[in-house]
Amino acid sequence: MTSEKKDNSIKARIEHLSAALHNGTERFFEKLGGLVVNYPGATIGLCLLFVVIMAQGVWLYEEELAADKQFTPRDSQAVNEETWVVDRFGHENRPVYLQVEADDGTNMLTKASLLYMQEMHEWLLSQSLIVDGEDVTYNVVCARYTKDDDCKSPVSVLSYWQHNRTLLEADPNPLSTINSVDWRDIEPSGPPLSYYVGSDAVRDASGALVSTRATRIIYNLKNEKEDISGVGNDDPQSRYFEILVAEKSADRRSADRQAHSAETYILTEGEEAEAGIEAGQDDIASLFIGYFLMLFYASFVLSRGRVKYSHSILGLVSVVSIGLSTFSAYGLCWYIGIKFNTVVQVLVLVLLGVGIDDTFVIMDSWWDCSEIPTMKERMIAALKHAGPAVTITSVTDLIAFLAGSSTELPALRDFCYYATFGILFVFFFQCTFVVAFAYLDSVRQERGRSDILCCVPVDDETGVCVKKDGSWTEGEKGIQNRIVGTHMPRLVLGTLVGKVVVILISCLLFGLGIYGCTKVKMNFNQEWFIPDGDAIEDAMDVRDTYFNGQSLPANVYFSDINYPQEQDTMFDSLSVLRRNRWVVANSTSSWMEDFQQWVKKEHVADWDQSAGRIVPSQFYRLLRVFASTATGPRSAWQHIDNIRWSSNGSDSLVASRVGFLIVGDALANGENAVDCMDNLRAELSGSEFPWAFMFLFWESYKLMVPEITQNVAIAGSCVFVLVTIMIANVQLGLLVTLAIGCVDVCMLGFMPFIGVELNGVSVICIVLAVGLSVDYSVHIAGAFLHVKCEDGDEHSGRTQRAAFALWKMGPAVVNGGT
Repeated sequence: MTSEKKDNSIKARIEHLSAALHNGTERFFEKLGGLVVNYPGATIGLCLLFVVIMAQGVWLYEEELAADKQFTPRDSQAVNEETWVVDRFGHENRPVYLQVEADDGTNMLTKASLLYMQEMHEWLLSQSLIVDGEDVTYNVVCARYTKDDDCKSPVSVLSYWQHNRTLLEADPNPLSTINSVDWRDIEPSGPPLSYYVGSDAVRDASGALVSTRATRIIYNLKNEKEDISGVGNDDPQSRYFEILVAEKSADRRSADRQAHSAETYILTEGEEAEAGIEAGQDDIASLFIGYFLMLFYASFVLSRGRVKYSHSILGLVSVVSIGLSTFSAYGLCWYIGIKFNTVVQVLVLVLLGVGIDDTFVIMDSWWDCSEIPTMKERMIAALKHAGPAVTITSVTDLIAFLAGSSTELPALRDFCYYATFGILFVFFFQCTFVVAFAYLDSVRQERGRSDILCCVPVDDETGVCVKKDGSWTEGEKGIQNRIVGTHMPRLVLGTLVGKVVVILISCLLFGLGIYGCTKVKMNFNQEWFIPDGDAIEDAMDVRDTYFNGQSLPANVYFSDINYPQEQDTMFDSLSVLRRNRWVVANSTSSWMEDFQQWVKKEHVADWDQSAGRIVPSQFYRLLRVFASTATGPRSAWQHIDNIRWSSNGSDSLVASRVGFLIVGDALANGENAVDCMDNLRAELSGSEFPWAFMFLFWESYKLMVPEITQNVAIAGSCVFVLVTIMIANVQLGLLVTLAIGCVDVCMLGFMPFIGVELNGVSVICIVLAVGLSVDYSVHIAGAFLHVKCEDGDEHSGRTQRAAFALWKMGPAVVNGGT
């Protein structure tokens, strides 16, 4: 007696495992189909009950609106430094820019123009509104050096007259005053006068100012942040005051131009944030429009010439089931404490693509089973055959998004969690909720009722929308099915020329993608979220035109330093700043420098001439006098909030800072930003460190390329293993993985060609591409592999099998992708 030798090779084991999984999946869906078609009402009811349970998560809803917390890892250097800074100095003051632009030929340095600027200054100080029952004026929201001090003085060319109308009116020649009085006598520290009079200022041969078309006043408002519903962490009084003055200044521009040949543009943090929120609300409306367009498209694809055999109502059912899946995913994530963020808003579009594709696969299988006599058996058979395809794509999508959740970028990580649950629930609702309605719709068909108007009987012979030659049958494919399933295989696979053309086009696209990858630039700008035509755009244009763009305020912070003994340390840092190419010239503001100048002038006996420093034993005594004497120099008051005394009352400092401005070029793109941040950190790496709020975003730039590489590599590896096991074919597993890589390379590479830059938002889109490309690639690969199993030797050749795979799955993939 002989027996066949058992094949124990790895390939045989994988094939055995794949076959077992495939057969087991078919048996599972056969049983599931039996339950659904026997109890369709109960199935629908249980699905809706599940949604109601998940919906209770809305009571635990939290939204993360702070952009830095969405795109910056919480354990990054910039976040740790921010914690240190806020603990000691609080949040930075909020700057408000009152910018005045004159008509061509009008000089803003004339007395009349300066008086108009003074008028606008007084107008801003007079504005008020009610916030939480409290009357809020400039005097309420202005920043102060200490709680009991007067408001910090605004800074502008009007500082020559202390922003006082009487002093300005009494000056017979303001332009002469500007040119004869040293700006440093007016503002001992901080940016030079050119920072306030505009880059188009005209000077004569001696360097004296002659004219300028734009000037600005910079105010500082308090920034005591708290949680605001629908806004996030912000100072409500300052925010709404900023929005008020920005909107009111826009309302009076036309009258100002006629009366003064000049206009005022107020640029504020609050108005910019509000414009971004309004744009986000407009985007939500666009999402709903896209949702309804998908509804109409799905209904069109599922319709047929005769309304008896049409299933367009299932398009509505499928879209509704995706809405239920989305809401269920939201609810579950809120249950477990995953915050909502702006990126998650696009989840519904991802789930629409996946869910509609599953519906098409199920219904295509249903049409292919048209020879089965009873609707129950037909629906069970359809789900049995479609189930493995829907399962493998859903599982691979889950794996892809789970891999994406390993990222350090918070918004991307949370989005992947939402997407993972969303894919899971789409799979659940498609196989239950949609199948239950599909069975009820097939009963409607069996009873000869109309598709949409299901109570209206339809003539079996004529129908309502029958083709002219009367040749339309239930199983006939629509035009998109004929193009993808019939004509495309003939063109692409029917001849050697077709195959060569496809390969050449693919290579060309891949080559362009690789070339484009070398041109990708990193950048993120919140101004992109401001809609075209918004009033704040005009204010930004004035800033960019006349004030050299958006210079960035920053500080160097000192912690563990013996100030009396290490006075030179701060001067070394100051020298580094003044030499650094990323620092605006003459923009540094050092309390130590001004303090030493004051001691040399007012307390000569306490100045150690040989050492070039203040006598260490007298350092803290004199510093307290310098920082608290009302009759002291103006620079002393400017520096009160740049030093922090020990909380135990001793004469010692626990922290201090030196202010400076970063040049606008650092904001041009991500590469410049990272270079600037790394350069400043490298040169100031002792007991001091540089920090600016934008460092929180620049930190994320450093992670972009590693994050993309890591996520695509992890997702690709997981998908390869999973696909290889489920379809038992290493070559097809490699092809699917290669397809994912090609899609991402082309997505990344074509971004420069269409003006898209690499940032947290575009990284999320690349991760989405992994999930969606897996979905469609696996559908085609699975259909190609299982042709022999279903059709014997008829399609045994590779070309014939590929053509049949396109005919069987191509239309569903194209429709789902559309």
